[in-house]
Amino acid sequence: MGVCFSRKKVPDKVYRYWSAIASSLRLGWIGTDNIKTEMKTCQLALFPNLLNSSAVEEDYLGLEEHFREGVDVSCGDERRRTPLHVAAGEGYAGTVHFLLQQGADVNAFDCDGQNPLRDAICSKSLEVVEMLISAGARLEKSPEEFGAEMCYLACLGEKEEMEAWKKTGVSFNVSDAHGRTPLHVAVSTNQPEMVKFCISNGSDLEQRDKRNNRPVDDAQRLGLQHLVELLSPQALWLKQATEQ
Repeated sequence: MGVCFSRKKVPDKVYRYWSAIASSLRLGWIGTDNIKTEMKTCQLALFPNLLNSSAVEEDYLGLEEHFREGVDVSCGDERRRTPLHVAAGEGYAGTVHFLLQQGADVNAFDCDGQNPLRDAICSKSLEVVEMLISAGARLEKSPEEFGAEMCYLACLGEKEEMEAWKKTGVSFNVSDAHGRTPLHVAVSTNQPEMVKFCISNGSDLEQRDKRNNRPVDDAQRLGLQHLVELLSPQALWLKQATEQ
């Protein structure tokens, strides 16, 4: 995209074009009367959005073109989201691989404090999650934050996203601020399939919340006999079968 007029006067039409861009970007006066410097500033302001646009379209040629202009592969837009955030959020394994090869920062944080791995989890792409972890990506949350996230997903019945969290090393026995685990939540919201899913992923049937309640206690209190049977000692075969 680069425009170079190092030995020529910048044509008025071109200058008006870049002036319009500067105005739309609300750059105002940038502290110089040098036309070429103004144009370069406009380009640098546009590049993050152009990179992210190429990433969301899986446009490798477009990305390479921008990189040849000397753009930082990890530059972020106004929300500090980088091309790797975008590609991971879409679950584009090929684009993520390409960006990692170009040296993209796997732990760059956007304005919400989220890194590309968090976006990959939301996209439910286990392949991208594994790729980012192998490249050194990490999640910086407290155990209670992980617990709250997993309990929320259990409430929604989001099995795929919970599997993605598990890929990062998050246990199904994490608990929220009230000591509630995903299994507690699955029982309380009467989701037999989610209960089975949690058990098959290692949930502890005897884990108690801060009120000293086990998941089976919740089932009994709510009169959910079908879940009481699922949580009985005889149901441990399901957990044991998955561990073998």
